[in-house]
Amino acid sequence: MYRLIIHRRAASYLQKLPLNQQEPLKAALKRLADNPFNSPHVKAMAGEWQGYYRWRVQNQRVIYWLDRENSVIYVDYVGPRRDIYKQ
Repeated sequence: MYRLIIHRRAASYLQKLPLNQQEPLKAALKRLADNPFNSPHVKAMAGEWQGYYRWRVQNQRVIYWLDRENSVIYVDYVGPRRDIYKQ
């Protein structure tokens, strides 16, 4: 099992969502900690995002990277597709 570290900007975005959108994302993040490659919607990113993974959860994107040596997942961004890649 991986330890999950959520960046301040991702946590802030999650807190601003309505509860009916927050709960599925929080449950998905818990599943991510169990196995970061469990979903068919996980894709390795390329280009300037190389080393990161994206995960589609409903209409949101979760952008994260792994520290496999220490079993840590760093969630850097959470947001809708139209906004997430403008970071």
